[in-house]
Amino acid sequence: MFEYPVVYVDIETTGGSATTSRVLEVAAIRVEPGGETREFSTLIDPETYVPANITRITGITQSDIAGAPKFNDIADELADIIAGAVFIAHNVRFDYSFLKMEFARLGIDFSPKLLCTVRLSRALYKLEKGHSLAKLIERHEIPVLDRHRALADAAAIKYFTELAFSQHGEDLFNQMVERQLRTQYLPPNLDVEELESIGNVPGVYIFKNDTGQPMYVGKSVTLKNRILSHFRDTSTREVKISQTVHHVETIPTGSELAALVLESKLVKELQPLFNRQLRRVWRYALLMKDEVDGYATLRVQSGQIDGETDLSKVYGVYETRTKAKTRILELTRTFELCPKLMGIEKTKGACFSYSLGRCRGACVGEESPELYNRRFELALEHHKIAAWPFQSAVAVPINNQGEQVIIDNWIIRGYLNAEGERVYDSMEPTFDVDEYKIIRRFLRENKALVRRFAS
Repeated sequence: MFEYPVVYVDIETTGGSATTSRVLEVAAIRVEPGGETREFSTLIDPETYVPANITRITGITQSDIAGAPKFNDIADELADIIAGAVFIAHNVRFDYSFLKMEFARLGIDFSPKLLCTVRLSRALYKLEKGHSLAKLIERHEIPVLDRHRALADAAAIKYFTELAFSQHGEDLFNQMVERQLRTQYLPPNLDVEELESIGNVPGVYIFKNDTGQPMYVGKSVTLKNRILSHFRDTSTREVKISQTVHHVETIPTGSELAALVLESKLVKELQPLFNRQLRRVWRYALLMKDEVDGYATLRVQSGQIDGETDLSKVYGVYETRTKAKTRILELTRTFELCPKLMGIEKTKGACFSYSLGRCRGACVGEESPELYNRRFELALEHHKIAAWPFQSAVAVPINNQGEQVIIDNWIIRGYLNAEGERVYDSMEPTFDVDEYKIIRRFLRENKALVRRFAS
């Protein structure tokens, strides 16, 4: 049937997140082009407890896994049975994301070619409703001895694939398979045709479920590339999005700023599930400039940028304190800045780098504040937040219909309709680094369009 090795895979897990949950059972049935078959199946000690709901579904109890091998014990054998074969599973990204994470914990790359039997069923049985494994088992009367156990479900997937081949013939079957292999990372319920007409232009995209309900709203300067990136990502959130998306709606905007604004408006209007999960007041690690005896210094401060923040003192914005401190260390080494003044070392005298010749002596007064501060500014000029260049909020047109966005201190505050009426306000006006870059570039390049806004 296949001119290359394939392996039918199914797993049972302790939960739905590949990041926080673990593989509980794995089964693989490898079939060579000549028909030779090799099976592998085992329970796995997940090194955590088995939740009651998982026991109800699978029948696997805590006592069942007592003495079972850990994943690292079976990793080599599992990798061997999968090696060089097309990885076939029902809703393949789920199984793949879990195994990829388990192998990653061991420092092993895991990147097989993928084939999803959900997508295969949708392509070959277009008139049928429902393509879950339970539906396929019922519809095609697939014999299953132990449902929701890995080996039985892997065997059911194999049975369905062979049945589909016999019912539809070699040509059509292979055509659908090859098409899937070219688009292996696409969600199981999304038609390829929906993506073919999408261009790499600025705009907004909306992921919708099977009933047309918006699940996620995003923006990009290159729509198609951004949409596809969701489906290549194996993080828990992206896998969940892939499982729910049935349709993609795109709205080209003509500019990056317009895309940013429209995304904000649509999130407010539509309240998509996955946007709500992400919405929160973000607390950054801020690099704040201070001064000691005329020398510029830095401190890391947790918080958010708002209308009261003195932007002239913000010399970097990072997601975590760890990332902020890593950046400080890199800049200190590159520009021979003083670790003591940069907040890396706490000492009363000279810093340790001074004794190594990596600090020019600002910490002991050997380098003048003027020379040191000049190098400090050079090191951080691409990281600091620019001062807001206006005395108040400004209004900027975002389309040809007369609609405008209100911006203050690099933060989107609301919107005006064509009549100049305030129609939307940002639900949680917070600073975002990426939005800041877009807004700053637009305002710099379109000064003639900017108008003072008096609230």
